[in-house]
Amino acid sequence: MDLAQALLDSWDRQCRILEVVFSQIDDSNRHLKPSESGWPIEYHLAHILKVRHSFLTGVSPERSTGSVAAVSAWLAHPVDDLNLMKSLLLIGGNAIHESVKHELSTGLAPVGSYDNPVLFLQHMLWHEAWHVGLIHLALQRGGQESPKEWEGIWSCLDVKHQ
Repeated sequence: MDLAQALLDSWDRQCRILEVVFSQIDDSNRHLKPSESGWPIEYHLAHILKVRHSFLTGVSPERSTGSVAAVSAWLAHPVDDLNLMKSLLLIGGNAIHESVKHELSTGLAPVGSYDNPVLFLQHMLWHEAWHVGLIHLALQRGGQESPKEWEGIWSCLDVKHQ
């Protein structure tokens, strides 16, 4: 696997982790918070979606146009429809993958305000991992067990530990 593919694989794994966590969210727990002053889970998910859309619009506007209407309509009531949110997160994740793949194939030129596409992807990975951790903490504080798939998340993603 070359470096570009390894970077894209990292993004795909992050998207899969978010899918696993999202599969645990429903109307009974969407309002849970990681701390008293923290955001509810649904706000973390909404924020991830907004950041994906915002960054994609700035970095690769041609790849964001397919979801602009749907995201714009959703932004009016961002936490009402969990199924729509999940769908838009999948669309955004795929669009970011394709955008970074394209940018990596053309070299390491600046991407938006980032010096190169690797730094853009690194920002996205760290940002989402932060929110996924807080969502997981909120679920734990609410008494929800970790999903069985969460325990084996790295093995289900074919990550090889050395």
